[in-house]
Amino acid sequence: MAAVRARRPGGGGKNGGRGYDEPPPRGKRRRSQPVPSYESMPRLARIKLSGGLSSDDVQVSGKSLAMALTGGVLFLGIAVAGAAWLGSSLFDAREAFARSADATVANVGFQIHAIDVAQLPGSPAISEAREQEVRSLIVPEGRHSILALDPEEVKARVESLDWVAAARVRRLWPSSLLVEVERRQEYAVWEDENRQQAVIDANGERLLTERVSDHRNLLRVVGRGAGPAAPPILAALEGMPDIRERTAQLVRIGDRRWDIKLTSGAVIALPEEGAIEALQNVQRLHQQYALLDRPVERFDMRAPGRLAVRVHPALEGGPLLVGGA
Repeated sequence: MAAVRARRPGGGGKNGGRGYDEPPPRGKRRRSQPVPSYESMPRLARIKLSGGLSSDDVQVSGKSLAMALTGGVLFLGIAVAGAAWLGSSLFDAREAFARSADATVANVGFQIHAIDVAQLPGSPAISEAREQEVRSLIVPEGRHSILALDPEEVKARVESLDWVAAARVRRLWPSSLLVEVERRQEYAVWEDENRQQAVIDANGERLLTERVSDHRNLLRVVGRGAGPAAPPILAALEGMPDIRERTAQLVRIGDRRWDIKLTSGAVIALPEEGAIEALQNVQRLHQQYALLDRPVERFDMRAPGRLAVRVHPALEGGPLLVGGA
């Protein structure tokens, strides 16, 4: 008991002082720290407490704004100039390396010795001038080896020529290249509404490198929109030799339908819809009754299922019209 009492400051016990198991006197409390006023707070603390910057906290002068904009423009200009210089330098370095590698490969046996240009099997013949035109597109400037020729790139360059329909390119190792070309076939001469003439192919596309004067034997298609609209009827006429060999011109009427002018001077008026079927009927009637050799000025097929004719008694070389046709 004496030891226990000695651990209690002030003597312990109820009368001798406060022990560890006794609460502090009720009347005594810890003094609270003083709260600083809003004006005495640091500026950052006031900004956080108020929820952000106010217009009084942020003040930008016109001079500061102008200097910032000027600096941004200068930085952007320097960045663009640097990128352009760096890109040009990289391009020059890459090109120099490519030429050096090309020369090395050429010196060890892969130098281009022959570029053969030929027509694709079954396509029209190619003139010597056309062959030379193809060769001039193939070898890139400053290149000498067969490895420098990418067949797909060569094919794209050759097919960019106006008169080329398709091309096939093969590398023949170690030093030759074979380019086979399909030439677009001249199919007709188109005379538009402005009387401008151009040679067109079977797809109705102009062959700008072909001269009309060199193709006087071609069929003429005349009128606005005649060139692009001609391919279906041109293809159909290939299967109707009796009409095709007698056809002088295809005339587009109002960019809606066709009149076929024959070498005899007669006209076959075709409908807007079903023109091919109407031509097939004319072919059949000719085979049965020699219709196209009769003295007729106009064959009108515009009414569905009907044929109207206008007789021309003075048509030269035609037999007399007999009943039933």
